[in-house]
Amino acid sequence: MSIAELQCRIDKLSADIIRQKEVLTNLERSKSGAQRQLNAFRDPMARLPLEISSEIFVLCLGSSLAQTRARCAPMLLLNICNGWTDIALCNTALWDSIHLHQPPAHLASLLDAWLKRSGSRVLSISLPVGITDEISPVIVRHAHQLRDLKMYQDITFVAAGGPFPLLTTLTIAGVEEFSSRTSAARQNFLCSASATLGMLGLCPNLVECTFDNANFDRDYAGEILVHSHMQHLKFGKYPHWSGDSILRHLSLPALETLSISFFNLRLEDLLQFTRRSSPPLQKLILCNVVMAQWSGSLPEMEGCLSLLVTALPMLMHRELLRSRSSVVPNHFLTILANSPHLLPNLSTLIFEFANPSYEKLSSALCARRT
Repeated sequence: MSIAELQCRIDKLSADIIRQKEVLTNLERSKSGAQRQLNAFRDPMARLPLEISSEIFVLCLGSSLAQTRARCAPMLLLNICNGWTDIALCNTALWDSIHLHQPPAHLASLLDAWLKRSGSRVLSISLPVGITDEISPVIVRHAHQLRDLKMYQDITFVAAGGPFPLLTTLTIAGVEEFSSRTSAARQNFLCSASATLGMLGLCPNLVECTFDNANFDRDYAGEILVHSHMQHLKFGKYPHWSGDSILRHLSLPALETLSISFFNLRLEDLLQFTRRSSPPLQKLILCNVVMAQWSGSLPEMEGCLSLLVTALPMLMHRELLRSRSSVVPNHFLTILANSPHLLPNLSTLIFEFANPSYEKLSSALCARRT
């Protein structure tokens, strides 16, 4: 056989191989299509209307914010099959909340893609410690959709990007579980009072604001912010927490609940706040509060407390819980005993503190026995 004949035979075999590969590819494609059809018949989710399957997927989230872990919904739903992936990606309700738990450096692209899948839905977001320049613009782009926001760090990055017209709940929190950090590291976790108050000013419809384990600078000397819609203000516990710089610069005429759980509370600041706001306060909680910088006598403190309760004529439910000092609760009991006309709608009074004066307690109960 000549060289030309051999070359011709090789070319023919190569052409046959190509044709057979095409046949094999077509067969594999047909098999995959048939398998998908079979899976669709076997998969009860695929036989359901899209509205029902989408609602089932939403129920997989539970009551907490959606997480980015691969073994949790909605990310888990993307890894089952193509049909489930299509349903999940088309369901905007799966992507309107997110709790970020990974190091921020790895989350910007994930967060951006996640929030885009939410469409125009209102958003609930919990951000990790340390907002970076890379993540902050993603949050700012969706500021008009935010309804709930929780941050474990300074608010400065986000506050610069408002407004936040739909935001109703805001939480600024430290992280207690980082107890291994040194005291110096904890001191670096300092929120800017100026940025925080500026953020509140950008949230005209904010209803509830919580500061938990957050430390604020005490040197802020700006103007008083009047927020007409906030109904609940809560200061969480932290042994060396300074929230007075925030309290001194707020006026909340619609406030119904005030919860304070930090040390070094100046009774004068609390009194001035209530006078300045004149709120329809229904619940006041002083938990683990130690009154600070009180230079007057005990009768003067009693007089100041009397002015405080007088400034809250609509107070219906007052609680002073787990106070480290019995001075304020005992003198509050004296006020109740001597002034039964104060707080006539008082329905619940809870005390948990050391060394209570049972004589003052019984006197207060007898004076208000009706």
